[in-house]
Amino acid sequence: MSCKLNLRSLLAAAFASAAVMSMTTEVKAQDRSLWLYNGQSTSMEGYFLAGEYIYGDCDQDCFDLDLFLYDASGELVYQDVETDAAPVLVAPYEGSFFVEVSMPNCSHPEGCEAWVSSDHGF
Repeated sequence: MSCKLNLRSLLAAAFASAAVMSMTTEVKAQDRSLWLYNGQSTSMEGYFLAGEYIYGDCDQDCFDLDLFLYDASGELVYQDVETDAAPVLVAPYEGSFFVEVSMPNCSHPEGCEAWVSSDHGF
């Protein structure tokens, strides 16, 4: 009888956990949250390690987000201009950089939300 009770308790706990998990919302890791209009861009400074990934993402009204990585002297060292909403850059060496975020395609007239982060944060 205790086996039935334990099995019943385990099943009840599993269903309760599943119910709680289905009620939670997806959390996006981000260091910078931005609001950009179609065709708008902005930049920010960060210190990155060699090989560190810098990535962006945007909301459901955004169909293209681009990232550009400039070194401290303003030279373009890496870019992701693919037509997608999830660009990724890689820092070629350790140091201070500028990241330009460009919103080429936002379908909402009031703009789109975008997020930019990196492996170690900035």
